[in-house]
Amino acid sequence: MTRARDVFTLGWPILVGQIAVLGNGVIDTVMAGQRSAEDLAVIGLGAAIYISVFVAFRGVLTGLTPIAAGHFGAGRLSEIGDDVGQAAWVALILAAIGIPLLWWSEPWLGLTQPDPDLHKPLTEYLQIIALAMPSTLLYSVFFTLNSATSRPAVTMTINLVMLTVKWPLNLVFMDGIDGFITPMGAVGCAVSTAILSWISLAVALMVLLLDRRYRDFHVRLRQPVFGKISELLRIGFPIGAGYLIEVTSFTLMALLIGRFGTIASASHQVAANLATLIFMMPLALSNATSILAAQSIGAGDEAKARAWVWAGMRLVMGIAAAIVLVLLALQDSLAQLYAEDPMVQQFARVLIIYAAVCHMLDALQCLLYSSLRAWRITFTPMLVYGISLWGFGVGGGWWFAHTLFLPGPSAPEGFWMGNFLGLSVACIGLGLLLRRRFLNPIVAIKP
Repeated sequence: MTRARDVFTLGWPILVGQIAVLGNGVIDTVMAGQRSAEDLAVIGLGAAIYISVFVAFRGVLTGLTPIAAGHFGAGRLSEIGDDVGQAAWVALILAAIGIPLLWWSEPWLGLTQPDPDLHKPLTEYLQIIALAMPSTLLYSVFFTLNSATSRPAVTMTINLVMLTVKWPLNLVFMDGIDGFITPMGAVGCAVSTAILSWISLAVALMVLLLDRRYRDFHVRLRQPVFGKISELLRIGFPIGAGYLIEVTSFTLMALLIGRFGTIASASHQVAANLATLIFMMPLALSNATSILAAQSIGAGDEAKARAWVWAGMRLVMGIAAAIVLVLLALQDSLAQLYAEDPMVQQFARVLIIYAAVCHMLDALQCLLYSSLRAWRITFTPMLVYGISLWGFGVGGGWWFAHTLFLPGPSAPEGFWMGNFLGLSVACIGLGLLLRRRFLNPIVAIKP
């Protein structure tokens, strides 16, 4: 119980900080849903595209976590700053790739094939949100530094402060101000998100420069060092690819479901947003488990690292079960909260049940995947993700949707069936990889 409590102590600020970030998306979804199904569909499709790109790039930067946590556990504090500086260079390179990738909307419109009325607002949403890419990626480096060194409360506080102004800032740009700002509808959500992301980065830089607790790390943006960047990419690229597979297996559902009409897309967005929200719990606690295990590995104590994994698993799965029960009990109220349209509410209720059932598997695979990352095992889990989530999940979902359901508002049920199948296969594959790691002696990890 002591270790589970320690996992929770490190994990809860990560959880609150992540929920605060996700809360921006929840606010966007609720405010758009209260205006029209079209605004809700723009938010759903636009956010799905942006998240697919951003999470993959952020995953690459997550490669810094086991490196910095290992240095921290071994007491090599000055080396943390060197790796943080190199991660910042990687973030800038990724931002230079991500901006044009989002700005050019034609391929995304061709893939999603939304209603023609959504083309213009969706294009504007993507072009504005692209401007947030540099700030969000650089802020991710700061977030990783704080998490790996057991001080996630710093980013939690920043994220909470930004969340408090999200709703009023959305109102300004969604509804406009007479004579000053033209009403933008769903596009206004992208404007407020971009503004807040740059403010968050500015605050993070001030904290890094002024807080004495960071001085031992000697964080500086020095010239690029090929060896450190290549090590970060060796660990981080498979993580980013794995995150891309995980997120796109989910966002591809949204993009493909968009072909079945606005009602199908909007009702799926309700369940998808809830599933993303509750996923923050296992994600945060799994990250905390991985960080504590990596710190123990850096200190040369693999037995303690394995003990952290088992403690994290008990904690994550216990809380996940409680969340499922709450979600099932509140499905009607949640559907009404997210949407005014009666048809959207009707189909969303059913999809919320699917989201609750899938959550247990999602929590388990997240814990397994994060635990492997503590040992810097990232490539094989990426392959497991590709086969299970893309092959069985998206592929199976497409088959279920067209075989068991008629094209229309009920088609999303087939994709959620595929999601359940893909998560089941992922849990089996990742569980076998972790078991093999536990049974074999550790391969020395270079500092």
